[in-house]
Amino acid sequence: MKPIVQISLDIIDLNEALETAALALEAGVDWLEAGTPFILAEGMHGVRALRSNWPDVPIVADLKTMDGGWLEAEVMAKAGATHVVVMARAHPETIKEVVKAGRDLGVKVMGDNLGCEDMVAGAKMLEDMGCDYVIHHIGYDERRGIAARGERMPSPLDQLLSLIHI
Repeated sequence: MKPIVQISLDIIDLNEALETAALALEAGVDWLEAGTPFILAEGMHGVRALRSNWPDVPIVADLKTMDGGWLEAEVMAKAGATHVVVMARAHPETIKEVVKAGRDLGVKVMGDNLGCEDMVAGAKMLEDMGCDYVIHHIGYDERRGIAARGERMPSPLDQLLSLIHI
């Protein structure tokens, strides 16, 4: 499997995000992520701007959906996202709705295991519920806290690779 390089545009200024995306794509990045701060600042208008500038580039809308799964997936799909993100910690009905919306609207669903007590179990659940991708996610705040304490970063990737097939 060829690695996919994705840049997270966690930038709240639209023009800066577009400039960063252009540089990233020129450098060889494969996918653009409308990061959560970008979506908070620019919403579907930001995703539309990415799509209009790069009609053939995959765009991940990192909504971190916890509720309202169908609607959130629909809004981002209609804005031009090719992928949407749902959280493993969401209610199972929300995950089902995002997966259903993904199938119906032609977008891929990325399940994010951020915050799961057992991240491997969270990843497996997301796969079992029909997510197309699993994001093994140690969050920004968690990483900063671990680094501040001088601890080693957790990495259950070996366990994930033996259990997850997507």
